[in-house]
Amino acid sequence: MNIYARLSVLLLSLAGPTSAVLNCRPEGPILPKPRLSNSSGIKAAGANLTKTLNNAIKGSIKAGWPVENVSFSLAVVSTDQKNAGVPIWEYHHRAEKNVRGTKKVTRDSQYLIGSVSKVISDYILLKSGVDIDRPVTDFLPKLKSPKSKIDWSGITLRMLGSQLSGAPTNNGFSEYYFLKDLFVQSGFPKLKDSDYPSCGVIGLNKGCSANETLDGMITQYPVTAPMERAAYSNIAFVVFVLALQEVTGKNYTELVADVVSKPLGLQNTLPSPGDDAKAVIPPGNSTWGSDYGYNAPGGGLVSSVADLSKFTYKLLTRSIGLTPTQTRQWLKPEAYTGAYSAVGLPWEIFRPLNLTPAHPHPVTVYGKGGGAQLYSSQLNVVDEYGMGLIMLSAGNPGASIFLSDALLATFVPAADQVAREQAKKEYARTFKSPSSKTQTKSLEASFKLDSDSLVVSEIRDNGEDVFAGIKKMWGLTMGQYTAAFGSTVRLFPTDLAQTAQMNGKNVTGEVWRLWPEFGEAMESDLPGSRLSYDNCLQWSLGDWVHYGKEPLDRIIFYKDADGHVIGLEMPFLRTGVMKPM
Repeated sequence: MNIYARLSVLLLSLAGPTSAVLNCRPEGPILPKPRLSNSSGIKAAGANLTKTLNNAIKGSIKAGWPVENVSFSLAVVSTDQKNAGVPIWEYHHRAEKNVRGTKKVTRDSQYLIGSVSKVISDYILLKSGVDIDRPVTDFLPKLKSPKSKIDWSGITLRMLGSQLSGAPTNNGFSEYYFLKDLFVQSGFPKLKDSDYPSCGVIGLNKGCSANETLDGMITQYPVTAPMERAAYSNIAFVVFVLALQEVTGKNYTELVADVVSKPLGLQNTLPSPGDDAKAVIPPGNSTWGSDYGYNAPGGGLVSSVADLSKFTYKLLTRSIGLTPTQTRQWLKPEAYTGAYSAVGLPWEIFRPLNLTPAHPHPVTVYGKGGGAQLYSSQLNVVDEYGMGLIMLSAGNPGASIFLSDALLATFVPAADQVAREQAKKEYARTFKSPSSKTQTKSLEASFKLDSDSLVVSEIRDNGEDVFAGIKKMWGLTMGQYTAAFGSTVRLFPTDLAQTAQMNGKNVTGEVWRLWPEFGEAMESDLPGSRLSYDNCLQWSLGDWVHYGKEPLDRIIFYKDADGHVIGLEMPFLRTGVMKPM
Protein backbone atom coordinates (compact mmCIF):
# COMPACT_ATOMS: atom_id res chain seq x y z
CA MET A 1 0.00 0.00 0.00
CA ASN A 2 1.54 3.36 -0.98
CA ILE A 3 1.76 6.34 1.35
CA TYR A 4 -1.25 8.11 -0.18
CA ALA A 5 -3.47 5.07 0.17
CA ARG A 6 -2.32 4.56 3.75
CA LEU A 7 -3.05 8.17 4.62
CA SER A 8 -6.48 7.89 3.04
CA VAL A 9 -7.38 4.80 5.03
CA LEU A 10 -6.00 6.15 8.28
CA LEU A 11 -7.19 9.72 8.11
CA LEU A 12 -10.66 9.50 6.60
CA SER A 13 -11.95 8.11 9.88
CA LEU A 14 -10.35 10.78 12.05
CA ALA A 15 -12.50 13.79 11.30
CA GLY A 16 -14.72 14.83 14.13
CA PRO A 17 -15.95 17.71 16.24
CA THR A 18 -13.37 19.61 18.26
CA SER A 19 -12.77 17.77 21.51
CA ALA A 20 -13.18 19.45 24.88
CA VAL A 21 -9.59 18.37 25.44
CA LEU A 22 -6.90 19.35 22.95
CA ASN A 23 -5.77 15.76 22.42
CA CYS A 24 -4.63 16.08 18.82
CA ARG A 25 -1.79 18.54 18.56
CA PRO A 26 1.95 18.43 17.88
CA GLU A 27 3.85 17.12 20.89
CA GLY A 28 5.50 19.91 22.84
CA PRO A 29 4.46 23.38 23.96
CA ILE A 30 1.11 24.70 22.77
CA LEU A 31 2.39 28.24 23.24
CA PRO A 32 5.88 29.66 23.75
CA LYS A 33 7.34 28.81 27.13
CA PRO A 34 6.31 31.57 29.54
CA ARG A 35 8.52 33.91 31.51
CA LEU A 36 7.58 32.96 35.05
CA SER A 37 10.04 34.59 37.44
CA ASN A 38 8.34 38.00 37.62
CA SER A 39 4.83 36.84 36.79
CA SER A 40 2.10 38.10 39.09
CA GLY A 41 0.18 34.88 38.42
CA ILE A 42 3.03 32.70 39.66
CA LYS A 43 3.61 34.96 42.66
CA ALA A 44 -0.08 34.73 43.57
CA ALA A 45 -0.05 30.95 43.18
CA GLY A 46 3.04 30.73 45.39
CA ALA A 47 1.50 32.97 48.03
CA ASN A 48 -1.65 30.85 48.10
CA LEU A 49 0.30 27.61 48.48
CA THR A 50 2.48 29.15 51.20
CA LYS A 51 -0.66 30.11 53.11
CA THR A 52 -2.15 26.64 52.63
CA LEU A 53 1.03 24.92 53.84
CA ASN A 54 1.21 27.20 56.87
CA ASN A 55 -2.39 26.32 57.72
CA ALA A 56 -1.68 22.61 57.29
CA ILE A 57 1.30 22.81 59.64
CA LYS A 58 -0.72 24.78 62.21
CA GLY A 59 -3.53 22.23 61.99
CA SER A 60 -6.10 24.70 60.64
CA ILE A 61 -6.65 22.32 57.73
CA LYS A 62 -5.97 18.60 57.35
CA ALA A 63 -2.44 17.96 56.11
CA GLY A 64 -2.73 14.20 55.66
CA TRP A 65 0.49 13.39 57.51
CA PRO A 66 1.94 13.90 61.03
CA VAL A 67 3.33 17.42 60.56
CA GLU A 68 5.34 17.27 63.78
CA ASN A 69 7.49 14.47 62.31
CA VAL A 70 7.98 15.61 58.70
CA SER A 71 10.43 18.23 57.49
CA PHE A 72 10.34 19.19 53.84
CA SER A 73 11.57 21.54 51.14
CA LEU A 74 9.62 22.55 48.03
CA ALA A 75 10.79 24.60 45.06
CA VAL A 76 9.79 25.85 41.60
CA VAL A 77 12.44 26.27 38.91
CA SER A 78 12.02 28.37 35.75
CA THR A 79 14.13 28.94 32.66
CA ASP A 80 14.15 32.69 33.31
CA GLN A 81 15.25 32.71 36.95
CA LYS A 82 18.22 35.01 37.55
CA ASN A 83 20.30 32.49 39.50
CA ALA A 84 20.29 28.81 38.55
CA GLY A 85 20.51 27.80 42.21
CA VAL A 86 17.79 30.13 43.49
CA PRO A 87 14.27 28.91 42.63
CA ILE A 88 11.51 31.39 41.80
CA TRP A 89 9.50 30.03 44.74
CA GLU A 90 10.51 27.85 47.67
CA TYR A 91 9.15 26.69 50.99
CA HIS A 92 11.00 24.97 53.83
CA HIS A 93 9.75 23.45 57.07
CA ARG A 94 11.63 21.83 59.95
CA ALA A 95 9.51 19.43 61.99
CA GLU A 96 9.21 20.27 65.68
CA LYS A 97 10.33 16.76 66.70
CA ASN A 98 13.61 16.96 64.81
CA VAL A 99 16.48 16.87 67.28
CA ARG A 100 19.46 16.14 65.02
CA GLY A 101 20.92 17.86 62.01
CA THR A 102 20.47 21.44 60.86
CA LYS A 103 18.53 23.85 63.06
CA LYS A 104 17.16 25.72 60.04
CA VAL A 105 16.09 24.13 56.77
CA THR A 106 17.16 26.11 53.69
CA ARG A 107 17.75 25.49 50.00
CA ASP A 108 21.26 24.30 50.92
CA SER A 109 20.12 21.69 53.44
CA GLN A 110 20.98 18.09 52.60
CA TYR A 111 18.48 15.27 52.12
CA LEU A 112 18.82 11.68 50.99
CA ILE A 113 17.17 11.71 47.55
CA GLY A 114 16.74 7.95 47.00
CA SER A 115 16.06 6.99 43.40
CA VAL A 116 16.25 10.55 42.11
CA SER A 117 19.91 9.49 42.15
CA LYS A 118 19.07 7.54 38.99
CA VAL A 119 18.65 10.81 37.07
CA ILE A 120 22.19 11.77 38.04
CA SER A 121 23.49 8.30 37.16
CA ASP A 122 21.83 8.36 33.74
CA TYR A 123 23.25 11.83 33.14
CA ILE A 124 26.71 10.40 33.86
CA LEU A 125 25.96 7.61 31.38
CA LEU A 126 24.98 10.12 28.68
CA LYS A 127 28.06 12.24 29.37
CA SER A 128 30.45 9.28 29.42
CA GLY A 129 31.12 9.27 25.69
CA VAL A 130 30.53 5.51 25.68
CA ASP A 131 28.20 3.99 23.07
CA ILE A 132 25.28 3.20 25.35
CA ASP A 133 23.79 0.81 22.80
CA ARG A 134 26.70 -1.62 23.23
CA PRO A 135 26.11 -4.81 25.25
CA VAL A 136 27.16 -4.57 28.87
CA THR A 137 29.28 -7.70 28.38
CA ASP A 138 31.63 -5.65 26.20
CA PHE A 139 32.68 -3.92 29.41
CA LEU A 140 32.02 -6.63 32.01
CA PRO A 141 33.01 -9.93 30.36
CA LYS A 142 32.41 -11.79 33.62
CA LEU A 143 28.69 -11.55 32.86
CA LYS A 144 29.21 -13.81 29.82
CA SER A 145 29.37 -16.79 32.19
CA PRO A 146 27.57 -19.86 30.79
CA LYS A 147 26.14 -20.34 34.28
CA SER A 148 24.23 -17.05 34.14
CA LYS A 149 20.45 -17.26 34.19
CA ILE A 150 20.37 -13.92 32.36
CA ASP A 151 21.63 -13.46 28.80
CA TRP A 152 23.62 -10.31 29.52
CA SER A 153 25.07 -10.25 26.00
CA GLY A 154 21.67 -9.06 24.76
CA ILE A 155 21.42 -6.24 27.31
CA THR A 156 22.81 -2.79 26.52
CA LEU A 157 23.78 0.08 28.79
CA ARG A 158 20.73 2.00 27.54
CA MET A 159 18.42 -0.85 28.56
CA LEU A 160 19.99 -0.87 32.02
CA GLY A 161 19.47 2.89 32.37
CA SER A 162 15.86 2.86 31.17
CA GLN A 163 14.43 -0.06 33.17
CA LEU A 164 14.17 -2.29 30.09
CA SER A 165 16.95 -4.78 30.81
CA GLY A 166 14.83 -7.28 32.73
CA ALA A 167 17.52 -7.30 35.42
CA PRO A 168 16.53 -8.22 38.99
CA THR A 169 15.45 -5.41 41.26
CA ASN A 170 18.19 -5.73 43.88
CA ASN A 171 21.08 -7.92 44.95
CA GLY A 172 20.57 -9.15 48.51
CA PHE A 173 18.52 -6.13 49.55
CA SER A 174 15.27 -7.87 48.56
CA GLU A 175 15.86 -10.45 51.31
CA TYR A 176 13.95 -9.44 54.45
CA TYR A 177 16.14 -11.46 56.79
CA PHE A 178 14.99 -9.54 59.85
CA LEU A 179 11.48 -10.90 59.19
CA LYS A 180 12.60 -14.53 58.86
CA ASP A 181 10.66 -15.71 61.93
CA LEU A 182 7.50 -14.05 60.67
CA PHE A 183 7.95 -15.79 57.31
CA VAL A 184 8.06 -19.14 59.10
CA GLN A 185 5.01 -18.25 61.21
CA SER A 186 3.21 -17.39 57.98
CA GLY A 187 3.73 -20.87 56.57
CA PHE A 188 7.07 -20.57 54.77
CA PRO A 189 9.69 -23.31 55.30
CA LYS A 190 12.53 -22.48 57.65
CA LEU A 191 15.82 -21.50 55.96
CA LYS A 192 19.43 -21.77 57.02
CA ASP A 193 21.58 -18.64 56.87
CA SER A 194 23.50 -20.29 54.04
CA ASP A 195 20.31 -20.27 51.96
CA TYR A 196 20.54 -16.49 51.68
CA PRO A 197 22.87 -14.53 49.39
CA SER A 198 26.41 -14.26 50.71
CA CYS A 199 26.37 -10.45 50.78
CA GLY A 200 24.03 -7.48 50.77
CA VAL A 201 21.45 -8.97 53.16
CA ILE A 202 20.60 -6.46 55.88
CA GLY A 203 20.99 -7.97 59.33
CA LEU A 204 22.96 -10.99 58.09
CA ASN A 205 26.10 -10.02 56.23
CA LYS A 206 28.12 -7.16 54.77
CA GLY A 207 27.52 -5.18 51.61
CA CYS A 208 28.62 -6.62 48.29
CA SER A 209 31.89 -5.85 46.56
CA ALA A 210 32.00 -5.27 42.80
CA ASN A 211 32.90 -8.90 42.12
CA GLU A 212 30.23 -10.18 44.51
CA THR A 213 27.68 -7.95 42.79
CA LEU A 214 28.53 -9.46 39.41
CA ASP A 215 28.42 -12.96 40.94
CA GLY A 216 24.90 -12.16 42.11
CA MET A 217 23.92 -11.10 38.60
CA ILE A 218 24.98 -14.53 37.34
CA THR A 219 22.93 -16.49 39.89
CA GLN A 220 19.74 -14.37 39.97
CA TYR A 221 16.72 -14.77 37.71
CA PRO A 222 15.66 -12.23 35.08
CA VAL A 223 12.39 -10.44 35.80
CA THR A 224 11.40 -10.29 32.15
CA ALA A 225 12.98 -10.56 28.73
CA PRO A 226 15.02 -7.51 27.68
CA MET A 227 12.90 -4.86 25.95
CA GLU A 228 9.70 -6.82 26.64
CA ARG A 229 8.35 -4.44 29.27
CA ALA A 230 9.59 -2.06 31.93
CA ALA A 231 10.72 -3.77 35.14
CA TYR A 232 12.06 -1.56 37.92
CA SER A 233 15.65 -2.31 38.86
CA ASN A 234 18.08 -0.65 41.24
CA ILE A 235 20.87 -3.09 40.50
CA ALA A 236 20.77 -2.25 36.77
CA PHE A 237 22.24 1.14 37.63
CA VAL A 238 24.97 -0.47 39.69
CA VAL A 239 25.84 -2.71 36.74
CA PHE A 240 26.16 0.05 34.15
CA VAL A 241 28.19 2.20 36.55
CA LEU A 242 30.55 -0.75 37.05
CA ALA A 243 30.84 -0.84 33.25
CA LEU A 244 31.67 2.88 33.18
CA GLN A 245 34.19 2.31 35.94
CA GLU A 246 35.98 -0.18 33.68
CA VAL A 247 36.11 2.41 30.88
CA THR A 248 37.03 5.49 32.92
CA GLY A 249 38.99 4.04 35.82
CA LYS A 250 36.83 6.14 38.16
CA ASN A 251 34.48 4.92 40.87
CA TYR A 252 30.99 6.34 41.35
CA THR A 253 32.07 8.96 43.89
CA GLU A 254 34.66 10.26 41.44
CA LEU A 255 32.21 10.18 38.52
CA VAL A 256 29.63 12.20 40.46
CA ALA A 257 32.25 14.77 41.40
CA ASP A 258 33.99 15.03 38.02
CA VAL A 259 30.98 14.75 35.68
CA VAL A 260 28.21 16.37 37.72
CA SER A 261 29.02 18.30 40.87
CA LYS A 262 32.14 20.21 39.81
CA PRO A 263 31.05 21.17 36.25
CA LEU A 264 27.52 22.15 37.31
CA GLY A 265 28.54 23.84 40.56
CA LEU A 266 26.64 21.48 42.85
CA GLN A 267 27.88 21.90 46.42
CA ASN A 268 25.80 19.29 48.23
CA THR A 269 25.39 16.41 45.77
CA LEU A 270 27.48 13.37 46.66
CA PRO A 271 27.12 9.72 47.63
CA SER A 272 25.90 9.21 51.21
CA PRO A 273 26.95 9.83 53.94
CA GLY A 274 26.49 13.57 53.86
CA ASP A 275 27.21 16.33 56.37
CA ASP A 276 25.22 15.98 59.62
CA ALA A 277 25.47 19.71 60.31
CA LYS A 278 23.70 20.50 57.02
CA ALA A 279 21.36 17.53 57.10
CA VAL A 280 17.61 17.34 57.55
CA ILE A 281 17.42 14.29 59.81
CA PRO A 282 13.97 13.02 60.79
CA PRO A 283 13.10 11.56 64.19
CA GLY A 284 13.21 7.77 64.28
CA ASN A 285 15.40 5.23 62.54
CA SER A 286 16.33 6.53 59.11
CA THR A 287 19.09 5.66 56.66
CA TRP A 288 20.77 9.04 57.03
CA GLY A 289 24.51 8.50 57.37
CA SER A 290 24.49 5.13 55.61
CA ASP A 291 27.25 4.16 53.23
CA TYR A 292 25.46 2.70 50.20
CA GLY A 293 28.69 1.40 48.71
CA TYR A 294 28.21 -0.03 45.24
CA ASN A 295 24.43 0.48 45.53
CA ALA A 296 24.73 4.28 45.47
CA PRO A 297 24.00 4.71 41.71
CA GLY A 298 20.49 3.37 42.16
CA GLY A 299 19.52 5.42 45.20
CA GLY A 300 22.32 6.54 47.49
CA LEU A 301 22.94 10.21 46.75
CA VAL A 302 22.58 13.21 49.02
CA SER A 303 21.48 16.52 47.48
CA SER A 304 19.74 19.82 48.19
CA VAL A 305 17.11 22.08 46.67
CA ALA A 306 19.77 24.50 45.45
CA ASP A 307 21.68 21.74 43.66
CA LEU A 308 18.60 20.18 42.10
CA SER A 309 17.50 23.67 41.06
CA LYS A 310 20.81 24.18 39.22
CA PHE A 311 20.57 20.77 37.59
CA THR A 312 16.95 21.29 36.51
CA TYR A 313 17.58 24.83 35.28
CA LYS A 314 20.44 23.64 33.08
CA LEU A 315 18.31 20.78 31.78
CA LEU A 316 15.42 23.11 30.93
CA THR A 317 17.66 25.72 29.28
CA ARG A 318 19.57 23.09 27.26
CA SER A 319 22.83 24.15 28.93
CA ILE A 320 23.55 20.97 30.86
CA GLY A 321 26.53 19.92 28.78
CA LEU A 322 24.58 17.88 26.25
CA THR A 323 23.57 19.23 22.85
CA PRO A 324 19.97 20.49 22.61
CA THR A 325 19.19 17.46 20.45
CA GLN A 326 20.67 15.09 23.03
CA THR A 327 18.67 16.79 25.77
CA ARG A 328 15.44 16.54 23.79
CA GLN A 329 16.19 12.87 23.17
CA TRP A 330 16.77 12.37 26.89
CA LEU A 331 13.29 13.74 27.57
CA LYS A 332 11.56 11.04 25.55
CA PRO A 333 9.81 7.82 26.60
CA GLU A 334 11.37 4.41 26.11
CA ALA A 335 8.37 2.20 26.96
CA TYR A 336 4.79 2.38 28.23
CA THR A 337 4.04 1.59 31.86
CA GLY A 338 0.31 2.38 31.95
CA ALA A 339 -2.52 4.09 30.11
CA TYR A 340 -1.14 7.58 30.74
CA SER A 341 2.41 6.80 31.80
CA ALA A 342 5.73 5.70 30.37
CA VAL A 343 9.33 5.23 31.41
CA GLY A 344 12.36 7.01 30.01
CA LEU A 345 16.03 7.24 30.91
CA PRO A 346 15.05 6.95 33.84
CA TRP A 347 12.08 9.34 33.77
CA GLU A 348 8.72 8.20 35.13
CA ILE A 349 6.60 10.02 32.57
CA PHE A 350 3.00 10.93 33.35
CA ARG A 351 0.49 12.62 31.01
CA PRO A 352 -2.53 13.75 33.05
CA LEU A 353 -5.43 15.39 31.24
CA ASN A 354 -6.65 17.48 34.18
CA LEU A 355 -3.63 19.54 35.24
CA THR A 356 -4.93 22.59 33.38
CA PRO A 357 -8.70 22.35 33.98
CA ALA A 358 -9.48 25.75 32.45
CA HIS A 359 -7.81 24.70 29.18
CA PRO A 360 -7.62 20.89 29.22
CA HIS A 361 -4.90 19.09 27.30
CA PRO A 362 -2.40 16.33 28.07
CA VAL A 363 0.57 17.78 29.96
CA THR A 364 3.72 15.67 29.94
CA VAL A 365 5.48 15.49 33.31
CA TYR A 366 8.97 14.00 33.23
CA GLY A 367 9.29 12.86 36.82
CA LYS A 368 11.48 10.76 39.04
CA GLY A 369 10.55 9.75 42.52
CA GLY A 370 12.84 8.44 45.20
CA GLY A 371 12.74 6.95 48.64
CA ALA A 372 15.08 5.90 51.42
CA GLN A 373 14.11 4.96 54.97
CA LEU A 374 12.10 7.99 56.20
CA TYR A 375 13.12 10.04 53.14
CA SER A 376 11.13 10.81 49.99
CA SER A 377 11.89 12.91 46.95
CA GLN A 378 10.27 13.91 43.69
CA LEU A 379 11.74 15.81 40.76
CA ASN A 380 9.21 16.82 38.09
CA VAL A 381 10.25 18.50 34.85
CA VAL A 382 7.38 20.13 32.93
CA ASP A 383 9.25 21.11 29.79
CA GLU A 384 6.13 22.52 28.11
CA TYR A 385 6.30 25.49 30.48
CA GLY A 386 10.06 25.55 31.06
CA MET A 387 9.40 24.63 34.68
CA GLY A 388 10.73 22.19 37.26
CA LEU A 389 9.19 21.20 40.59
CA ILE A 390 11.25 19.81 43.48
CA MET A 391 9.99 18.05 46.61
CA LEU A 392 12.33 16.72 49.31
CA SER A 393 11.02 15.35 52.61
CA ALA A 394 12.37 13.72 55.76
CA GLY A 395 9.91 11.86 57.94
CA ASN A 396 6.70 9.93 57.32
CA PRO A 397 6.74 9.07 53.58
CA GLY A 398 2.99 9.59 53.34
CA ALA A 399 3.58 13.34 53.10
CA SER A 400 5.45 13.18 49.83
CA ILE A 401 2.58 12.52 47.45
CA PHE A 402 0.46 15.30 48.98
CA LEU A 403 3.32 17.77 48.72
CA SER A 404 4.32 16.80 45.19
CA ASP A 405 0.73 16.84 43.93
CA ALA A 406 0.17 20.23 45.56
CA LEU A 407 3.11 21.62 43.59
CA LEU A 408 1.75 20.26 40.32
CA ALA A 409 -1.84 21.32 40.97
CA THR A 410 -0.79 24.83 41.99
CA PHE A 411 1.93 25.81 39.56
CA VAL A 412 1.13 24.00 36.30
CA PRO A 413 -2.26 25.70 35.77
CA ALA A 414 -0.72 28.99 36.89
CA ALA A 415 2.07 28.60 34.33
CA ASP A 416 -0.48 27.70 31.66
CA GLN A 417 -2.42 30.88 32.38
CA VAL A 418 0.76 32.98 32.28
CA ALA A 419 1.69 31.40 28.93
CA ARG A 420 -1.74 32.30 27.56
CA GLU A 421 -1.61 35.87 28.82
CA GLN A 422 1.85 36.44 27.37
CA ALA A 423 0.94 34.78 24.06
CA LYS A 424 -2.23 36.84 23.75
CA LYS A 425 -0.27 40.05 24.23
CA GLU A 426 2.54 39.19 21.81
CA TYR A 427 1.03 36.92 19.14
CA ALA A 428 -2.76 37.35 19.09
CA ARG A 429 -2.57 40.46 16.93
CA THR A 430 -2.95 41.74 13.39
CA PHE A 431 0.15 42.10 11.24
CA LYS A 432 0.28 44.20 8.08
CA SER A 433 2.76 44.33 5.23
CA PRO A 434 4.59 47.67 5.01
CA SER A 435 3.58 50.03 2.23
CA SER A 436 6.12 51.34 -0.27
CA LYS A 437 6.32 52.73 -3.78
CA THR A 438 7.07 49.29 -5.19
CA GLN A 439 4.80 47.31 -2.88
CA THR A 440 1.19 47.54 -3.97
CA LYS A 441 -0.12 44.71 -1.83
CA SER A 442 -1.73 45.40 1.52
CA LEU A 443 -1.58 42.02 3.16
CA GLU A 444 -3.01 41.57 6.66
CA ALA A 445 -2.86 38.49 8.88
CA SER A 446 -4.72 38.21 12.18
CA PHE A 447 -4.44 35.64 14.95
CA LYS A 448 -6.45 35.09 18.10
CA LEU A 449 -6.23 32.88 21.16
CA ASP A 450 -9.18 30.54 21.60
CA SER A 451 -9.72 28.22 24.56
CA ASP A 452 -7.00 25.88 23.31
CA SER A 453 -4.29 27.59 21.25
CA LEU A 454 -3.49 30.33 18.78
CA VAL A 455 -5.64 30.18 15.66
CA VAL A 456 -5.68 32.03 12.36
CA SER A 457 -8.49 34.60 12.26
CA GLU A 458 -7.99 35.86 8.74
CA ILE A 459 -5.45 36.55 6.03
CA ARG A 460 -6.47 39.20 3.52
CA ASP A 461 -4.82 40.93 0.59
CA ASN A 462 -6.52 44.21 -0.34
CA GLY A 463 -9.75 42.76 1.01
CA GLU A 464 -9.43 39.43 -0.78
CA ASP A 465 -9.78 36.37 1.47
CA VAL A 466 -6.39 34.69 1.08
CA PHE A 467 -7.06 32.47 4.10
CA ALA A 468 -9.94 30.85 2.23
CA GLY A 469 -7.61 30.30 -0.70
CA ILE A 470 -5.04 28.58 1.51
CA LYS A 471 -7.66 26.21 2.89
CA LYS A 472 -8.94 25.61 -0.64
CA MET A 473 -5.48 24.58 -1.83
CA TRP A 474 -5.06 22.27 1.14
CA GLY A 475 -8.36 20.66 0.22
CA LEU A 476 -7.40 20.26 -3.45
CA THR A 477 -4.04 18.72 -2.60
CA MET A 478 -4.23 16.76 0.65
CA GLY A 479 -8.01 16.49 0.46
CA GLN A 480 -7.76 13.70 -2.10
CA TYR A 481 -6.59 11.32 0.63
CA THR A 482 -7.83 12.88 3.87
CA ALA A 483 -11.14 13.80 5.40
CA ALA A 484 -12.46 17.28 4.75
CA PHE A 485 -10.79 20.09 6.66
CA GLY A 486 -12.79 22.24 9.03
CA SER A 487 -12.74 25.99 9.42
CA THR A 488 -10.18 26.13 12.23
CA VAL A 489 -6.46 26.39 11.53
CA ARG A 490 -4.26 26.34 14.61
CA LEU A 491 -0.59 27.23 14.88
CA PHE A 492 2.08 25.84 17.18
CA PRO A 493 5.73 26.70 17.90
CA THR A 494 8.36 24.27 16.63
CA ASP A 495 11.37 25.07 18.87
CA LEU A 496 13.24 26.09 15.71
CA ALA A 497 14.78 29.55 15.62
CA GLN A 498 16.93 31.57 13.26
CA THR A 499 18.92 34.76 13.72
CA ALA A 500 18.21 37.68 11.39
CA GLN A 501 18.85 41.40 11.09
CA MET A 502 16.11 44.00 11.26
CA ASN A 503 16.87 47.72 11.19
CA GLY A 504 20.50 46.93 11.94
CA LYS A 505 19.70 44.90 15.05
CA ASN A 506 19.80 41.17 15.67
CA VAL A 507 16.39 39.57 16.01
CA THR A 508 15.24 36.00 16.55
CA GLY A 509 12.93 34.34 14.07
CA GLU A 510 10.65 31.76 15.70
CA VAL A 511 9.42 29.14 13.26
CA TRP A 512 5.80 28.06 13.72
CA ARG A 513 3.67 25.59 11.78
CA LEU A 514 0.01 25.86 10.88
CA TRP A 515 -2.19 22.92 11.89
CA PRO A 516 -5.51 22.58 10.03
CA GLU A 517 -8.24 20.73 11.90
CA PHE A 518 -10.60 18.26 10.29
CA GLY A 519 -14.31 18.95 9.94
CA GLU A 520 -17.26 16.86 11.02
CA ALA A 521 -16.84 13.08 11.04
CA MET A 522 -18.61 10.94 8.50
CA GLU A 523 -21.50 8.93 9.92
CA SER A 524 -21.59 5.14 9.90
CA ASP A 525 -23.70 2.41 11.47
CA LEU A 526 -20.78 -0.03 11.43
CA PRO A 527 -19.30 -1.26 14.72
CA GLY A 528 -16.48 0.88 16.05
CA SER A 529 -17.58 4.08 14.37
CA ARG A 530 -15.28 6.90 15.55
CA LEU A 531 -13.05 4.40 17.38
CA SER A 532 -9.97 5.80 15.65
CA TYR A 533 -10.84 9.39 16.48
CA ASP A 534 -8.45 9.41 19.44
CA ASN A 535 -5.60 8.18 17.24
CA CYS A 536 -4.08 11.53 16.35
CA LEU A 537 -2.49 11.29 12.91
CA GLN A 538 -2.61 14.92 11.90
CA TRP A 539 1.09 15.13 12.71
CA SER A 540 1.64 13.21 9.45
CA LEU A 541 0.21 16.09 7.37
CA GLY A 542 2.85 18.71 8.10
CA ASP A 543 5.00 20.06 5.26
CA TRP A 544 2.96 18.27 2.56
CA VAL A 545 2.11 21.24 0.34
CA HIS A 546 4.76 23.62 -1.01
CA TYR A 547 4.47 26.68 -3.24
CA GLY A 548 7.72 27.60 -4.97
CA LYS A 549 9.90 25.79 -2.39
CA GLU A 550 8.00 27.29 0.56
CA PRO A 551 5.71 25.12 2.75
CA LEU A 552 2.14 26.40 3.07
CA ASP A 553 2.20 25.72 6.81
CA ARG A 554 5.44 27.52 7.77
CA ILE A 555 5.40 31.03 9.25
CA ILE A 556 7.95 33.04 11.24
CA PHE A 557 7.46 35.42 14.16
CA TYR A 558 10.34 37.83 14.80
CA LYS A 559 11.25 38.87 18.34
CA ASP A 560 13.59 41.57 19.60
CA ALA A 561 16.22 41.23 22.32
CA ASP A 562 13.58 41.78 25.01
CA GLY A 563 11.42 38.94 23.69
CA HIS A 564 8.71 41.13 22.15
CA VAL A 565 7.17 40.15 18.82
CA ILE A 566 8.01 42.82 16.24
CA GLY A 567 7.22 41.09 12.97
CA LEU A 568 5.64 38.22 11.06
CA GLU A 569 6.66 36.58 7.82
CA MET A 570 4.64 34.13 5.72
CA PRO A 571 7.26 33.03 3.16
CA PHE A 572 4.81 31.05 1.02
CA LEU A 573 2.97 34.33 0.32
CA ARG A 574 6.22 36.27 -0.19
CA THR A 575 5.03 38.79 2.37
CA GLY A 576 8.36 40.02 3.64
CA VAL A 577 8.29 41.05 7.27
CA MET A 578 4.84 42.26 8.31
CA LYS A 579 4.60 44.62 11.27
CA PRO A 580 2.12 44.41 14.16
CA MET A 581 -0.66 46.99 14.08
